[in-house]
Amino acid sequence: MSREREDTGRYTETVTLDDVLGVFETVDGPVVTSGDVADALDSSRETARRKLRTLEEQGRVASRKTAGRVVWWVVDEQEPARGVDPEDSFWEFEPGASGESDVSENVDEVLYGKEST
Repeated sequence: MSREREDTGRYTETVTLDDVLGVFETVDGPVVTSGDVADALDSSRETARRKLRTLEEQGRVASRKTAGRVVWWVVDEQEPARGVDPEDSFWEFEPGASGESDVSENVDEVLYGKEST
């Protein structure tokens, strides 16, 4: 399928900023990736990243790089982070890490308040 061009020869935009914002309502969770946007809108990841960056420049979404990926969330004046706190220490964990804990070694104590035998 060939894309349409404007009179100037540039390709016409087929993915709007509102289309990108609509993806946040359809994806399960408070954040999306450029891959989520690309898949939902049948576009390239580069198009998705470009649109997300434009929305970020407008102050409509925010982003944070974590575990080698960039996640994006909607910014709303009434609910600034839409459930996402970019300063939460959660974002500092490496993939697969769960923090420093000996829970697995002390399951009985954690669950039942008593030492395991």
